[in-house]
Amino acid sequence: AVVRYATHSEEVFEQQKQFIGNASHELQTPLAICQNRLEMLMEDENLSESQMEEILKTYQTLEYVSKLNKSLLLLSKIDNSQFVETSEVCINDVLHRYVDDYREVYDYRGIRLTVEEKGEFRIRMNETLAVVLVTNLLKNAFVHNIDKGEIRIVITSSGIRFGNTGSGEPLDGKRIFERFYQGKKKEGTTGLGLAIVAAICRQCSLAVSYRFVNNMHEFHVTNNK
Repeated sequence: AVVRYATHSEEVFEQQKQFIGNASHELQTPLAICQNRLEMLMEDENLSESQMEEILKTYQTLEYVSKLNKSLLLLSKIDNSQFVETSEVCINDVLHRYVDDYREVYDYRGIRLTVEEKGEFRIRMNETLAVVLVTNLLKNAFVHNIDKGEIRIVITSSGIRFGNTGSGEPLDGKRIFERFYQGKKKEGTTGLGLAIVAAICRQCSLAVSYRFVNNMHEFHVTNNK
């Protein structure tokens, strides 16, 4: 009976993984088609200003749903341990690969960014997840910042810390990594970025923590092994 139950549970688990993957893929296609059609509509010179505004709002909503769909699929894959291939990853290298791109995108906000390297943070994990981990924390530091604010990134041999200016009060440290926790959620964001960070850390034997120090919101990822 135990063997039958275990076999059945495994089969249900595999069916759930397949269903989530298929559902996400099938949703992404019609969403992309709708976005393309709206882009074509926006090129119509006969549209009034009010019609253009409504089409733009609809396009932005579809764009948000598309992001949400991708984020939920990624969370499901992480929770189901579908990123099995691992290698030694240097987090310093991953950060340098993407930091300039984010700096250029958000340069118009006048945010100062400094990176201090006190050592190399090397961990054994899936490289794709390492990229998602770093870029989500980097994006979080920019998106939830203030104009002419500051971002400080410190890397040591045991971890990486992202500090950013923002709201002048601490966040709820117990709930900040929950899925869809609103807090002071920015318009257009899914509210899943930090939940994805927490899920990756759980899967890769890493620890992530939050604290509010000297008017800076700090997120610290360390090796938990």
